[in-house]
Amino acid sequence: MISTDEFEWSKQLFGGSDLGDARRTARLVDVAARMATQMGRSLAKSCEGDHAALLGGYRLMRNDAVEPEAIRFGGFDHVAQKAQTHQLLLAVEDSTSITYTHAAAAELGLTGSKQDVKRSGFLVHSVLLLDAVSEQTVGLIEQQHWCRDRASFGKKHLRKQRAYEDKESYKWEQASVQTAKRLGLAMARTLSVCDRESDVYEYLLYKCQHNQRFVVRAQVDRKILHNELKLFEAMARTAPALWCYSVQIPQRGGRKAREAKLLLRSATLELLAPAGRTLSPGSLKVNVVLAEEIDAPTQLEPLSWVLLTTEAVSSAEDARQVVRYYELRWRIEDYHKAWKSGVGVERQRFQCAENLERMLVITAFLAVRLLQLRECLNAPADRPETSCEAVLSEDEWKVLWLSTERNKPLPQAEPPTTLAFCAIAKFGGFTDTKRTGRPGWDTIWHGWFRLQERLEGYQLSKSPLAEL
Repeated sequence: MISTDEFEWSKQLFGGSDLGDARRTARLVDVAARMATQMGRSLAKSCEGDHAALLGGYRLMRNDAVEPEAIRFGGFDHVAQKAQTHQLLLAVEDSTSITYTHAAAAELGLTGSKQDVKRSGFLVHSVLLLDAVSEQTVGLIEQQHWCRDRASFGKKHLRKQRAYEDKESYKWEQASVQTAKRLGLAMARTLSVCDRESDVYEYLLYKCQHNQRFVVRAQVDRKILHNELKLFEAMARTAPALWCYSVQIPQRGGRKAREAKLLLRSATLELLAPAGRTLSPGSLKVNVVLAEEIDAPTQLEPLSWVLLTTEAVSSAEDARQVVRYYELRWRIEDYHKAWKSGVGVERQRFQCAENLERMLVITAFLAVRLLQLRECLNAPADRPETSCEAVLSEDEWKVLWLSTERNKPLPQAEPPTTLAFCAIAKFGGFTDTKRTGRPGWDTIWHGWFRLQERLEGYQLSKSPLAEL
């Protein structure tokens, strides 16, 4: 369970970081704890007028001897140790861009299809570990960031001429190499779960040759050994049907919530290597699951997932489990939202790219904490209800109750986590005007921040100094 004490959390995560000097590590712990207490605020605001803490924080961020990777590795090592106790792990991964418009942007790279000099930044690839049974976030186990060379803009047509190791798609294999190095024996209990961008033959080949487990959504309609049909048509026409079931598709963006009926099919196929590639072996044996929506409304595009996997898919239960693993890939999208909206990584305003990189690393772990706090408070409806004491201290839940349920007396026992989650969202100004039932990151953190402010006032009122 995540510690609600920010300094204890920061010490556990960054206390083992080797920055070349124990004093630097202590300062890192202090900076991360302060920013966790004041989530979404700048370093200056998180120091709350403590001039010594502010100067120390800036010295750390501006210290050329403090490598961003050294900060990262301390956090990764802590997560890797936690991972050893889990029976089955999902390594959900994806890429995003972190962009800026202030002075430091000129030192960074392009992140989109337009040559916009005013908005530049980092490309980031993250790997987040989940417990496959509880579906809770364990932590960040790998992250790469890089700046795209401005000179390469407009040269996409030369991509096929470059070696695989020189392409950005090589990031998927690099992420697996680093994750395996940190997890050790636990890698055998870890499944990489990736979206269509990872459907790169060389990456799939690497995973199979190193006995690494995966669930990858197919993007390329590949040729199949000893079969005239390609992958997508072969699955739709010849793969045996296993099961039909209904799922709830939530509202998101302009999409309305609805119920979808999915038909599962599965098969074991040998995918041929792309034409013109000299790869050995020339084919790759994988299990495949097709999850296809039937009887979809005519105005909507039906849901269709073709999932390549190393997991068994011979039974309906096996296939359904593979689909569930892929559904949990969305957690990495939530992580990126927490990083940008909740923690505010793109709102940081360091004027030097190197200093910005150090803050990028720290905020990456702050986003995991924010994600875990929301998970702890907002357990799925099909899970047993638990007391909020696992996340909130006695003082915290009492202050929260008195602040949001002013006309009701304190309950004799701790309220459930779902009630606490709703109260924190309400405290942050959530009114559910979109009828989604899902408060945003800013709302959740604003509610949490207001709770901590009131808690501090409550605790000060009980201190001996308050009686003087």
